Amino acid sequence: MKTMRMRVAASIFAIAFAGCFAQANQRGAESALAAGRLDEAAADIQTALQHDPDSPQLKQLAARIFTQRGVQYYQSGTMIAAADDFHRAVNYQPNYAMGWDYLGMIASQQHDWQNAINYGDKGASLEGKPDPAYVDNARRELLKVQSGGIRPYLAPRKRPNVQY
Repeated sequence: MKTMRMRVAASIFAIAFAGCFAQANQRGAESALAAGRLDEAAADIQTALQHDPDSPQLKQLAARIFTQRGVQYYQSGTMIAAADDFHRAVNYQPNYAMGWDYLGMIASQQHDWQNAINYGDKGASLEGKPDPAYVDNARRELLKVQSGGIRPYLAPRKRPNVQY
C-alpha cells in the first residue's frame, strides 16, 4: 500500500513538474518569437510540447512559430524547409489557413497541381475567401494534364549532310 501511494505521489509530482517546464519553455518560445529568433523559438516550443503535448495554447503557438519560420524559408527560396515548417504548423493547428495557403503556393510552384488545389482550397475555405489565383491556374493546368496536355512544338529534323 505504501509503495502504491509513493507511485501516485511521484506521478503527481512528475505531472506538476512537467507543467512548470512546459510553461518555462513556452515563455522562452514567446520571447524568442517576439525577438525574431525563430530557430530558438521552434526549439523551445518543441521542448514545451514534449512536456505538455495536448496543450491547445502550445499547439497554437507552435503553428505561429513554424509558419513564421516557414515564411522566412519561403522568401529565401528554401522550399523543402519551408514546406516542412508549414506541414508542422498545420499538424499542430489543422485549421491554420495561412499554413495551408503556403503549402498550396509551394505545390503550385512545383507543378504539383492536385496538391496546389487541395491545399489552396482548404486555406481559402478556412478563411471564408474565394480560391486564390494559383488554385484557378492549377485547375487549368491539371485539366491540361488529364486531357493529354498540349503537345510541345517539335522543330523539324535536319537531314544529315549526305554528299553523293
